[in-house]
Amino acid sequence: MLARRLSTRTIGYLVLGWAAAWFGIMAVGGGSSWHFFLQGANALADADDPVRGGLHLYAAAPILQIGPLSFLAVLALLPAGHVLALLAGQILGAAAGLLLLWLVRGLVPGRQRDDARLALAAAPFLPVWMFLAVGVVHLDDVLALLLSVAALRAARAGRAGLTGLLLGLATDAKPWALGFAALLLLLPAWRPRVAAAAALAGAVAVAWVPFFAGDPGTSNALRYTIQNAPVSALHALGIHDARTPAWDRPAQLALALTLGALAAWRGRWAAIPLLTVASRLVLEPGGNKYYIAGVVVGTVVWDFAGARHALPWWTMSACFGLFVARWIPMPAVLHGWLLVALFVAACVLLLVPSPVSGRPAPAARRAPARST
Repeated sequence: MLARRLSTRTIGYLVLGWAAAWFGIMAVGGGSSWHFFLQGANALADADDPVRGGLHLYAAAPILQIGPLSFLAVLALLPAGHVLALLAGQILGAAAGLLLLWLVRGLVPGRQRDDARLALAAAPFLPVWMFLAVGVVHLDDVLALLLSVAALRAARAGRAGLTGLLLGLATDAKPWALGFAALLLLLPAWRPRVAAAAALAGAVAVAWVPFFAGDPGTSNALRYTIQNAPVSALHALGIHDARTPAWDRPAQLALALTLGALAAWRGRWAAIPLLTVASRLVLEPGGNKYYIAGVVVGTVVWDFAGARHALPWWTMSACFGLFVARWIPMPAVLHGWLLVALFVAACVLLLVPSPVSGRPAPAARRAPARST
């Protein structure tokens, strides 16, 4: 195969060029969700407003289902002005996609051919990622996914405290990222797992407790519901409630943690990101296209670190079957059934052996895990 004969530097240039091309495509008319981040960041900074500002942010605007870490990141960009802040957010989001690929590469130290395998996975991954990071600019999902993959790499290295901290920060960026907490089970013993759980809980508490303490109405954000879209898997499964059912969000989290824990127990650590995202989407009432970015993050991890095949079949299938298909005229319910099919297929990975997933983490073989 030609890709295997290319040098690592050439492969890197090809990936950068592909990323730049899709950045340009998605930047045209991009930033469709940026106003939510401006609204939240400005409200958070306006601590003098006793109704809508500061710690009253989520009580006054429960529609902002975005973590405070994401708003702080936007605040750091705003001194450049709204236009340049948006551009900076898009550039940083695009760079986060490339950093995420680098983190995935570090999960399996190996030969030059692995660079070619990752480049092949990057080809379908980057258009979907650029839609998230540049087209709609959902900085919260960008941070949550990047930090969660970094937590996976830290867990594989036996870095307990760092794993917990990264998972906590991911949850501070986007609350649904708490579903990745099953990654704690990749640590080699109960003591580092407890230390990691404490770091996770501490990071979450520092970010969220001030809002609940400062305004009890913050709990409104926990009860906020969205429309049950016809293209959602939830709708396809026969749940036709107009808005998010009360049981839905807890069920998403419980399903993600359960399947993630089962994957860890079965030695299928590379399937945990995909199972976590699939658990969310199979019960997700929303139908936003950018949700698929989480899926392709999970498929890239599996294709590179868990699968036996040379071609990134999972990532290509997710890109074309879930993302590209959203622009193809078809009955809305078919999109929901495609998400259900993804979930079922991801669950099958719990039964499939892989050349990497069953091995203990390198740090676990060499020495006890470090607490930080």
